[in-house]
Amino acid sequence: MRVVIANSGFRRLWIAQVILVLGDSCMRLGLLEYFQRAGLDVKIETAKILFAVALPATVFGPLAMVLLDRWQRRRVLMVADVLRATMVMTMVLWIIWGSASGRDGFGMWPVYVSLFWVGAITTFSYPARYALIPNLVETENLVKANTLFTTSLAIANGAGLPLGGLVAEKLGPGWALSCNAVAYMISIALVAGIRMQPHATQSKSEAGMRGELDKLRTGLGYMWRHPVIMPLAFMAAVFAFLLGVFIVAVVGYAKEVLNLGTAGMGYLATSVVVGAGIGIGLIGRGKPWTRSVWLPVGQLVTVGVLLVLLGHTTQVPAATALLTGVGTIAATVMIPIDAKLQAEVDDTRRGAVFAARGIMTSGAMLTAFWLQWGTAFFRVMPASRIMVLLGTGAIVASALTWAVLRGKGRATGLEAGARQ
Repeated sequence: MRVVIANSGFRRLWIAQVILVLGDSCMRLGLLEYFQRAGLDVKIETAKILFAVALPATVFGPLAMVLLDRWQRRRVLMVADVLRATMVMTMVLWIIWGSASGRDGFGMWPVYVSLFWVGAITTFSYPARYALIPNLVETENLVKANTLFTTSLAIANGAGLPLGGLVAEKLGPGWALSCNAVAYMISIALVAGIRMQPHATQSKSEAGMRGELDKLRTGLGYMWRHPVIMPLAFMAAVFAFLLGVFIVAVVGYAKEVLNLGTAGMGYLATSVVVGAGIGIGLIGRGKPWTRSVWLPVGQLVTVGVLLVLLGHTTQVPAATALLTGVGTIAATVMIPIDAKLQAEVDDTRRGAVFAARGIMTSGAMLTAFWLQWGTAFFRVMPASRIMVLLGTGAIVASALTWAVLRGKGRATGLEAGARQ
């Protein structure tokens, strides 16, 4: 890890993202406090928040694929932070006005519109961030860099939630949201200080909608023909769906099957965090096996088996052990996927590929969120059965991905032999 932290450009990007996660955590708790003070249904409003933020990636993802690789990624991050800070301050002013006028919760549409645009801007900034890392870090250090990102952002998220709750309760929701705006300003200053050579960008010669559609088709064709990109992106989307359903299902499982209260759920959460630490420690060592394209397939199979076993478990100690294993996989499954994509994709197409991955994962998360509150199927089904279905789905998805990887690998080998 020392070698990547010693890189001043990466270090600035890393610190900026940690600060942004802290600010975002404060904002989320500030919104929850606002919903409570306004007498709104916190669970329903939280689902709406997640949906509002995730929806733009599906809507604007194709546009990000077309445009992102035309721009310098460092500049994209800075402009995105300016725009998101503006949206957050719009929500702050609305909340202050509602509190001052005694109309808390009246007309929530400005909040959700602002969150929608925050998500839209993030559709560009998120893939730009991951596409920028290979411009700052050597290829052999990508797993270490992504591990450091994953570890730090998880810790920052965990630290930011209680901090945001404290600020929101003691000072008010507006102050908690303002912390996020300040975080964006700090991030801009840090990213502005990154010194790097301009990276390669795509040509702007083609103009008009037809040209843009052709580029989009070309980018998708590039992903489809590549032996590993599309299967890995598909796997990331499957994991996103599983995670979206699991976050809600595990709460029902703790109550329905294990008969645990809030303190017991905290105990289970601790086991997941411990598992995450174990997994990150293993992946972070950067051994050759961590760069294998087959690692995510094995991870998905493992988490599938653990979820099936969890669905048949009624004892707290056994559930704790299984959730520790789930945490080990969940915290690390995206690290080898991101590192492999960063290493495999051409520099001029990297932003588009990560934008496409964002479209797929966001669509999967949207589906998971909607199923939790929009269908009777998931509302009625016991949480233990949901766990079994999730595990079975993970195993099936891993098998399909393995088959596609083998098929594409053989096709690539045949093409190479024919050219020789």
